[in-house]
Amino acid sequence: MRIFYLAVALLFVEIASVAQVNNYYAGNLHAHTAYSDGNKDATVTNVKTPKGSFAFAKKSEHFDFLGISEHNHSEAKMRLANYAKGLKEAGDATTDKFLCLYGMEYGVISKGGHVLIYGVDQLIGWEKDNFDIECEKTDYNALWNILVEYPNAFATLAHPEKSHFENLLNAPYNKAADKVICGVAIMSGPAFAEETDYSHKPSMRFVNYYRSLLAAGYHVGPTIDHDNHFLTFGRMASSRTIVLAPKLDRKNIMAAYREMRFYASADWNTEVSFVLNGFPMGKMINTKTVAHMKIEVNDPDSGDDVALIKVMHGQPGSGTLSTVLTKSNTNNIDFAHDLPEGEEFYYYLEITQADGDKIYTSPIWVRRIE
Repeated sequence: MRIFYLAVALLFVEIASVAQVNNYYAGNLHAHTAYSDGNKDATVTNVKTPKGSFAFAKKSEHFDFLGISEHNHSEAKMRLANYAKGLKEAGDATTDKFLCLYGMEYGVISKGGHVLIYGVDQLIGWEKDNFDIECEKTDYNALWNILVEYPNAFATLAHPEKSHFENLLNAPYNKAADKVICGVAIMSGPAFAEETDYSHKPSMRFVNYYRSLLAAGYHVGPTIDHDNHFLTFGRMASSRTIVLAPKLDRKNIMAAYREMRFYASADWNTEVSFVLNGFPMGKMINTKTVAHMKIEVNDPDSGDDVALIKVMHGQPGSGTLSTVLTKSNTNNIDFAHDLPEGEEFYYYLEITQADGDKIYTSPIWVRRIE
């Protein structure tokens, strides 16, 4: 009887997940203040703290949340006491119209790469008297295992290179890493841009790292990082990570990241609906039928019509990069893919607008069962 009730409870959880109404929230999780190596224009702006940086970000267009991810070590000016201050300032600055998050950027780029971490309210580091939780700066396997112990935490990979994170891309599949890493930046920067006219276009050179992680069997979605080091929060570029969540608050936005309900968009107000068998992007599902996708893309701005939607697909763990399953030059697709029995595929969208802006979604993973 207990098993029956558990099965029913799980069924209702799934039904609730499918039926949940989500809103579109635009933001960025990669930014710095003078608590590490950001606010480089502080002598001109007089803004040095997360408090002042959040106040600036709140006035940016099409911007609903900002995560400040300070470097976690003293070489980049982090001091342990300031990490606690930043957490408090983020909490105090949050309103019902703008969410402020505070986290860390773990690691050093010359020896392993950078990981953005949220949901751990203690500083992870390796320097004496400058950490709450100790982890060597090149020991990423230890880092994944630390983060596993924090169920509300998540990590995204910043400006990744092939050898980063102890060669995560080419090493054997790491279950702990897969559990805690929810995203990878496919576009990043320019980190040291000073303009605030929304004119910059982040580099897209990390798209193939995203594709390679999917091919290696990892469950991740694509993000956009601004990596602000000047007072440009939300205004350096019009690109955003768009998160699908029922409410703009810490609990719901962080849950959406953990569940990969987000997409990377070079356009700040393009709304993408990508549903497969009734489930949203980020889901891992089993099916006894076909994989039936319903896709709709909407943008209210003139000139931002859809030029092309590609439905990409691949097999997790195959090592083979995703390929085009179907495509359309309209703003919607209704398509069914007949999976072979016992096979598993992932599907995601690559969207190009008439002005050339690109949008990439998180995947949906599907396994065909009897």
